[in-house]
Amino acid sequence: MVVKNLLPNCGLYRTTKPLPEHETDFPVGSVVYFHNHSDSGLPVVIAPDHNIMNEWHFHGAGTPFRGLSWADSLVRMLDQGFYSLRKQLDFEGGSWPKGALVQLGYNRAGDAILFIAQKRAQRSENSLWFSDRGVPLSRDRLALLEPVSIFSEPLTEGAHDPGTH
Repeated sequence: MVVKNLLPNCGLYRTTKPLPEHETDFPVGSVVYFHNHSDSGLPVVIAPDHNIMNEWHFHGAGTPFRGLSWADSLVRMLDQGFYSLRKQLDFEGGSWPKGALVQLGYNRAGDAILFIAQKRAQRSENSLWFSDRGVPLSRDRLALLEPVSIFSEPLTEGAHDPGTH
């Protein structure tokens, strides 16, 4: 479809304008998942449904729309997930060292929040833990983040899929 070529790529975005006729569901300054395609042929936008382990989950068919200018107003966000710090991160109340493993998440307004990987004092399992309380990170400091690859175990039958669906 020709229109798809005029639209942004699918992914995580922050709104800068409300979606016409859906202002309550998609106001200014909110996290959304944008798809430049759907079964109807129109682009769709999906509001976050819930947050599990510092990651927004998006479910449902989404809300189709026709306004290409609204799609152009969306601001692309870094993917939620795991990163390392390219240099030390100083913040009110502390600092995290260069190379630290962090998880990037967002609040509903699209403000970035970092969560640092921690080893539990009680080491009954060989795993890392990320708190549900993080440190705000301004958009101009997102360049501190270097993506890292983390292997995920395959989902077991009936498990909750964190992807967009």
